Amino acid sequence: MSDNNSPQKPVEVTQKPVVWGVHLIVTIVIFVIAFAIIAAMFASKPTPRKWGGGPPASVGVETVQLTATNYPVWIESYGSAEPLTRTQLVSDVSGRVIEVANNIRAGASFKAGDVLLAIDPRDYQIEVDVAKSTVANAWVKYKEELAQADVAERDWNVKPGSKAGRDLALRIPQVAAALASYDASKAQLAKARLNLDRTQVKAPFDGKILKQMVDLGQVVNPSQTIAEIYSTDYIEVRLPVKAQDLAHIYLPDEYNAPGNEPTDNKEHQSVVLFEGELGGKTYTWEGKLVRSEGAFDSSTRMLYVVAKLDNPFVSSPQLPALRVGQFLRAKIEGTQLKNVYAIPRRAVSQNNMIAVAENGLLQKRAIEPLWTDVESVVISASSLAGDIDNYAAAIDSADQLILTPTANLAAGTRVKSLNDINSTTNEELAKKKISKPAMNEEIQASGSEKQEGLPALKKSPSNSSTSTTD
Repeated sequence: MSDNNSPQKPVEVTQKPVVWGVHLIVTIVIFVIAFAIIAAMFASKPTPRKWGGGPPASVGVETVQLTATNYPVWIESYGSAEPLTRTQLVSDVSGRVIEVANNIRAGASFKAGDVLLAIDPRDYQIEVDVAKSTVANAWVKYKEELAQADVAERDWNVKPGSKAGRDLALRIPQVAAALASYDASKAQLAKARLNLDRTQVKAPFDGKILKQMVDLGQVVNPSQTIAEIYSTDYIEVRLPVKAQDLAHIYLPDEYNAPGNEPTDNKEHQSVVLFEGELGGKTYTWEGKLVRSEGAFDSSTRMLYVVAKLDNPFVSSPQLPALRVGQFLRAKIEGTQLKNVYAIPRRAVSQNNMIAVAENGLLQKRAIEPLWTDVESVVISASSLAGDIDNYAAAIDSADQLILTPTANLAAGTRVKSLNDINSTTNEELAKKKISKPAMNEEIQASGSEKQEGLPALKKSPSNSSTSTTD
């Protein structure tokens, strides 16, 4: 047995020496590989293409051919449909309403002379009867005076006297007074009959009810409004027109000057096309320009012209009836501009410049618009305009109008129409489609030539019904 308290020998730890040579070799290899990769990257960098004396590339642009034409001018405006006659139907007499017609309700139609409302006529019938009695009494009184005058005239012939005495004796003043009383009684009878007739409120014209004011059992007074009505023969639309657009409109008032025929002449009335929405659909109505108002509007500085639509409240399967107060967009027929170019709005810059392709080069031209609308800018085909360098240059019909935005392209840039590019591409594609079968035939022929002299391959029975052996 060994004693636990005996001294122990120390353990010796041996360390392996570091192989510095191996680390150095690995580091060198890593650097060599990295250098090789970087060198390969720089070696594969594409060589920049040097532009020599060849022509610069052309910019593809969308173009259209300029064609001189006659351009009809249409002035856009707007307004609300309003009836020609719009008035309040009032009562001329007082009394209780005893009858109301069905066509006095809001939106109902009526004809001229239709009874829309009746007032109790009994009081007015009594006045008529009293007036008749008064007329009869006055008639009797007048006849009595005539008879007494005849008797007095016979007596005067027996006993002649002075002129004044003669008039009194012949009862001439009394006869005149009786005749005047008789005439007054007849006038009272006519008035009583008129009031009796007024107990039936009649329509003054063909129209429709806009608003009903009274109803059955209500007591009305003279001048009290019964209903608001409007005529349905035609409507009018007030259309505001800018001062600069008036030169392109045939104003009917210009033909009302002394020596000119009135505007009823149809050839002096411009056509007005109206558009409106009903039930989610857009409909078009046609009217005529009939007059213009005598003064400019002080707030808008525009002149109002008035257009007329006949029979607007008659509906049909193709065209519904208009409604009072309906908003309408309008286009007023104007003059026709002759020998002009109609340029799309998107081809004109804010400073009235356009770009044209002249002999394959982009050129910019300044234009002077004769007319501008939502779609086109119209210029004269015979006028001169200055280019961007203020040199006089005419817009020739042979020039191709550039529709593509060219704000970033300078004048003189080579351009090519996209139409030409597309046609060239289509031709090339067509040629490729034609030559493709020929290429396949060549490939098949070359393949067959290569297979000549080679041993045939064996095919498994599952892939072919026959097999080829050596």
